[in-house]
Amino acid sequence: MRAVHDGADTGDRAARRRLRGGAASVAARAVGRVGALLLAAGLVLAPAAAAHATDPVDLGGAYVVDEAGALSSGQRTQVERAIQDLYDETQTQLYVVYVPTFTNPSDHAAWGDALRERNQIDSDAIVLSVAVDDRIADIQQTNETALSRSDVESAYQQDAVPQLRDGDWAGAAVALANGLVASQAPPDLTWLWVLLLVVVVGAVVAVLVIRTRNKRRTAEAERAQQESLAGLERKAGGALVTIDDELRTAEQEVGFATAQFGEDAAKPFADAVATAKRNVRQAFSFQQQLDDEVPDSPQQRAQWANQIIAICEQAHASIDEQTEAFDRLRALEDGVEDAAAGLASAVAAAPVELDAARRALERVRGSYGGRTLATVAGNVEQAEQVLGYATERSQAATAAVASGDKGEAVIAVRDAQHALAQVQQLTASATGAERAFAEAAARAEAMRADIEGDVAAARAMRSGDPALAAAVTRADTVLRQGSDPRDPIAAVDALTKANTEIDAALAAARGAQEQQQRAQRALDDALRDARARISQARDFISLRRGAVGTTARTRLSEAERALDDAVDLATSDPARALGAARAAEQYAAAAMDAANDDMGGWPGQGGGGNGAQLGGLVTGIVLGGLLGGRGGSFGGGSFGSGG
Repeated sequence: MRAVHDGADTGDRAARRRLRGGAASVAARAVGRVGALLLAAGLVLAPAAAAHATDPVDLGGAYVVDEAGALSSGQRTQVERAIQDLYDETQTQLYVVYVPTFTNPSDHAAWGDALRERNQIDSDAIVLSVAVDDRIADIQQTNETALSRSDVESAYQQDAVPQLRDGDWAGAAVALANGLVASQAPPDLTWLWVLLLVVVVGAVVAVLVIRTRNKRRTAEAERAQQESLAGLERKAGGALVTIDDELRTAEQEVGFATAQFGEDAAKPFADAVATAKRNVRQAFSFQQQLDDEVPDSPQQRAQWANQIIAICEQAHASIDEQTEAFDRLRALEDGVEDAAAGLASAVAAAPVELDAARRALERVRGSYGGRTLATVAGNVEQAEQVLGYATERSQAATAAVASGDKGEAVIAVRDAQHALAQVQQLTASATGAERAFAEAAARAEAMRADIEGDVAAARAMRSGDPALAAAVTRADTVLRQGSDPRDPIAAVDALTKANTEIDAALAAARGAQEQQQRAQRALDDALRDARARISQARDFISLRRGAVGTTARTRLSEAERALDDAVDLATSDPARALGAARAAEQYAAAAMDAANDDMGGWPGQGGGGNGAQLGGLVTGIVLGGLLGGRGGSFGGGSFGSGG
């Protein structure tokens, strides 16, 4: 690129340029040329003939000058149109000159400079000079154009030079003009939008895939958590059943130990059992929370189940420690011969008690039925079967003493003692049933009278309380329905519920002082009824605990807890104590129902009877008891399933 020198003013040429839209400044200004670019050796195919040597021409105001006859009229029109389009887009003038050869001067760059000076091309212009015969081209650019030098050189090299090499003279000029226009167009960002679209689609797909995987993982985690939680709760329920059986057997062991070694020696064992019972009651309270209708979070359920298991394990360890100590005492004592002999006498005398229980049971069968009779209906049959086991173990103890095997004799004596104790419980329950049922019948009549009085009192109050009106309606319905005189226990349960409802409704309508007075009068009866019902439920479950599951034991534990609360509140808050006592009675009734569901249901409600349960009974009461490490209920892998 070279600068163009100043020249004389030529007015007519400037006027013609202004008519074409490209006014040039008269004043001389420094210009720079883009540079003379020599075409590749391929352009120079042969030396030019000197016959058509051409000096720098006078353009005469034209933008296309063809001194070499390189263009047809149509090609010239194409070149002029491209030049006009370039000016319209960039305000830059393009001059195209075709000559046979460059002479005077013969150097292409000097020839181009001379051409610009002669025609006073000094601003906003580009000059393309082509020596057709020499196949040499020169391009010049003034130093004042809207196009950069790099744009001009790029358009020349990439667009014009390929056409010049092919001898397409018109095509070279058109390609140069079009290339200069294209260099000023905004960049084609289509690829960027396509890339962005691909990125967005990829991101959406990735989010959907990740979300789907997360949902699947969350669902799998929740399913695994539920399965794990269900297994944990089953383990907790099994632990409660096992420790409850062990505690009941341990209580018998305490009695045996006291009789054999005295109260002082048995005190550590008794204290351990009492502490374990208190702790296990808390475990049953957790089980009640798992069983109730209040929704619990998985974290709460897992926490309570783990606490149940921990309490049961601790209780087992404390009892087992004392049991082992007494086992060592028993294994070493010299009085096993006397114990075996005394046991044989007790076993021999047991049929007398069994006959008395059978006669008592026959008497109550004629007067009672339903749920009342079901509480003792199978006692005699079970007592006979357990007595058979006690007899067998008593005989084994006598044989072991005779053979000198004191260790085996001690174990056989203890097995027989446990079985004989169960026989005594079964027969005592049957023998006392007549009196217990008569008391229940009397209590039902007393409760009926009490409810009738409450209904009358509520109606006399003429209260507009809808809760009181609803309680009166329900109580009146229970009274009108009556009750089966042969099933006083079922009657007491129904009347207790009705009495509790109407008392609560009346309490809201009466003054605090009257509530306390009424509660105090009713409390003694409620405590007596709760104790009787709990005792009944405890005996029923204890005698069948080999087949009774977690629910019945939990309700019984809650009944005992409510009774303790009632006793504690009796002097300070009779109203709350009355509510607790009645709750205890209802819990005990629920425990009886749950236990009978485990046994096959109440008579007339489907399921099996209550008699043929020796397998579960002996396993749960005798063989599963504290046998000094011989097959204890916790052997073979922490708590099994309950029931």
